[in-house]
Amino acid sequence: MALKQRGLARRVVGVARRPEALERARELGSIDEGGLDATAAVAGADLTFLCVPVLAITRLLPLLAPHVRAGGVVTDVGSTKTAIVDAGESVLPGRFLGGHPMAGSEQAGIEGADPLLFEGATWALTPGEASAPVEPLSELITGLGARPLLLPPEEHDRAVAATSHLPHATAAALARVVADALGEAEAAPRLAAGSYRDTTRVAASSPELWRDVCLTNREPILAALGRMQGYLAELAEALRQDDVVAVERFFRQGREAKARMESARRKG
Repeated sequence: MALKQRGLARRVVGVARRPEALERARELGSIDEGGLDATAAVAGADLTFLCVPVLAITRLLPLLAPHVRAGGVVTDVGSTKTAIVDAGESVLPGRFLGGHPMAGSEQAGIEGADPLLFEGATWALTPGEASAPVEPLSELITGLGARPLLLPPEEHDRAVAATSHLPHATAAALARVVADALGEAEAAPRLAAGSYRDTTRVAASSPELWRDVCLTNREPILAALGRMQGYLAELAEALRQDDVVAVERFFRQGREAKARMESARRKG
């Protein structure tokens, strides 16, 4: 949608599993034409974006590679990068460049499309040893209003395990804890206000998408989960010991950590 509205592409071809999704995309002005055959679409494309769950991307790449036109480049928007970059550069050396726009919502499908989605967002580009040239895609991303960030795929995966993947896992767990409270306190739904909405919003995201994310970024996510469990264990022990100082310290350190992160974001 953003490509069309900003005039950054002469022709946009969409591929989907359902004809009605393609028809809706045409109605919204997101694509010029569409079809159900991905191999036919990539054959005439200068640039292909793979916008499906991570494991679907790694399965699609070897199927699509023989059909990518000479000079054509393929990129993706997957939330993990090491597995995808390895797969993409092995079948499309010099013609694949991993990417991950840090934008989106819990909504799925064409109805979640937003022409301003990438405005001001960071868009990670993660070249490996046999990637496509970075500059053309970086210029396109800038044209979409996003800020390109170049980094190795492994560094990307370590970072997003803490900043994105752990928050999604935490939101899913918290949603279950709150749902459990329905059987213990009838007033729970009426008392679920801003804190509940803010911290569980992404629990409504696609389970299939987040299954793939976790399975392809296992070790960094396990490390982040371990740190989270350690901090929660500190609070649990402080409560068991009725340690007033330790309880206050837990929340003070959280506030200080939030301030450090926000300061780093402003500088970045």
